[in-house]
Amino acid sequence: MLEHLYGRIKEKTENNGSAPILIIPFGDSVTQGCMAAGIIDHTGVYHNILKQKLEEAYPQCTFSVYNAGISGASAGSSLPRLDRDVIQHRPDLVILGFCLNDATGGLEQLESFKQNIRFIVERIKTTTQADIIILTPNFMASYETSRIAEVHRKYIGVILKTQKDGILKEYSDTLKHIAGEFNIPVADIYAEWVAMAAAGIDTTPFLINGLNHPDAERQKLIAEKVFSLIRKISIAVPSTDSSAPFETPLVCNNDDGHKK
Repeated sequence: MLEHLYGRIKEKTENNGSAPILIIPFGDSVTQGCMAAGIIDHTGVYHNILKQKLEEAYPQCTFSVYNAGISGASAGSSLPRLDRDVIQHRPDLVILGFCLNDATGGLEQLESFKQNIRFIVERIKTTTQADIIILTPNFMASYETSRIAEVHRKYIGVILKTQKDGILKEYSDTLKHIAGEFNIPVADIYAEWVAMAAAGIDTTPFLINGLNHPDAERQKLIAEKVFSLIRKISIAVPSTDSSAPFETPLVCNNDDGHKK
C-alpha cells in the first residue's frame, strides 16, 4: 500500500529537481473546508494540516495540495469532474472524501453509491499512478441545535434520519468494504466518532454548522488520522544510504554543491 507515494517522497528527497509530491483531496464540503454557513477555513481544513505534518516529517520534500472538494458534492455528482479535478493533474495521492451527501439518499441509493465509488477508484487506478486513501465520514447531527443556519434548516429532517437510523453507518461500512476489495488503506474517521459516542461524549456540538461539518478540532482529527496511517504503513526507504531511516532529514544542496 502507498508504494507510489513513498517512492515519490524518496525521489524528491534525493533529487530536489524532481516534481513536487501532489496530493488531491477529492470530496465534498468537509474536504472543501466548509464550516458554518458561508465560511471556508482554508488554513484549518484537514489536508492543509496534513501537508504541514508531512513537511515536518519529510523536510526535504515539497508537497502540493490541490483542493478538489466541493460543497454539496456526492460521488455521483462528481463523476463528470473526475478527469478535470483529478486525472489530468497526475496526482501522487488521492484522498477520497465522499459519503455525507450520498448517505442522505437513503439505503435505496446505497448500491448506486457503491458503483460510483468503485468507478472513481478504478478510473484513478487505471489512468494514473496515484495511491488512494479512503476517508470514512464523521457523524451527522442527532438532534436540532441553534447552530443550524436558516438556509440549512430544510435539511434537518434528512440529516437526523440519516444519522439516527443507521444509514450513515451502512454507507461507512460500504466504503470500508470497497477499500478491502481494492486493497486501499482507510482512514476510519467514523470509528473515531463511534469511540467518542461510546465514551458518553455528545458529538453533535462538534458539528460547527449544527448538521454535518466537523469543527476545527475534528478537522485536525482527520489530518492526524491520515498522517498516522501514512506513517504506520510506510516502508523503510533509504535517504542518503541504504542503512539510514527514510525519515532522517537530508542536507539540501545548492546547484554548486555547497551545503545551505
